[in-house]
Amino acid sequence: MKTFINVGAWLRPTFFKPETIARLESLGEVTMCPGHALVGEELKAQLKGVDLLLTGWAQPLIKLEDIGDVKVVAHTGGTVGGIIDEDVFEADIPVLSGNQYYAESVAEGVIAYMLFALRDMGFYSSELKAGRWQPTNTKGLLDRTVGIVSLGAISKLVIKHLHAFRCPIKVYSTRPNPAIAEEMGFTYASLDEIFETCDIVSIHTARTPQTYHMIGAQHFAKMKEGSLFLNTSRGAVVDEEALIEALKTGKFHAVLDVYDQEPLPADHPLISSPNVTLFPHQCGPTYDRLDYIVNRLIDDTLSYLAGGEMKNRIPLEVARRMTH
Repeated sequence: MKTFINVGAWLRPTFFKPETIARLESLGEVTMCPGHALVGEELKAQLKGVDLLLTGWAQPLIKLEDIGDVKVVAHTGGTVGGIIDEDVFEADIPVLSGNQYYAESVAEGVIAYMLFALRDMGFYSSELKAGRWQPTNTKGLLDRTVGIVSLGAISKLVIKHLHAFRCPIKVYSTRPNPAIAEEMGFTYASLDEIFETCDIVSIHTARTPQTYHMIGAQHFAKMKEGSLFLNTSRGAVVDEEALIEALKTGKFHAVLDVYDQEPLPADHPLISSPNVTLFPHQCGPTYDRLDYIVNRLIDDTLSYLAGGEMKNRIPLEVARRMTH
């Protein structure tokens, strides 16, 4: 198997441990791009006889005309939106990604963020380190009503985790499927109902032109006193200015992992907001999973080349709904 790794030099050590490179080399010739990911004619020139094309974050859009005889395109990131052109899918060339593994890690992070915020772990830890033993006044996740905005790979896993805490779950989706709701144990609800009735609201919406600022002032105004708002999807899905204004009321707490501008500027108003917990877009995947993901994509490629099944193939209809 001949492999071309089109992942920038700055990123390769994060995803490709020496053992993984050795594994690929044991399977055949391995070539890497120079310092940056290639595209267009530069990429095409490197792909003669290549079976597996591996791509990564910051990959410019790859079109069918760029990849020659490549048999499998495997993206080591999650979303392939804006990275792999539709003509590649239409040519029936398998497109793989680490989307499911990213989803698992993000879902784990979402539950961690909920618990961290509800129990106010950051405050109590910093207070104790400062020599102050504070009486506790915390909340828990058990039996809390949780609203999930958008139903995808991540939110489905979050729902499964929440059942361990006996949480009643409401879901907003533009494509409601009663059979899925019954199977997974949740009810569908409007955005208004979710913001009005849920103790916790968690956003899991892909960033598309249609979802830009879909959560705004009218939704924050409906939130319950003492409720919790989380966004681990994309910053642009939420009207950030409206959120900043709503936080000034002190009515609810927010946990944010994503922002309109990343990295978040040091003088950003969110930095000084007392009722928001901020994380630097780290909800997932955790870095210990990245090399694991690459190896699962290699497994899929070997299976496909031997006539077997693939676990991580992305259908075109799924790619169209992914964040671009």
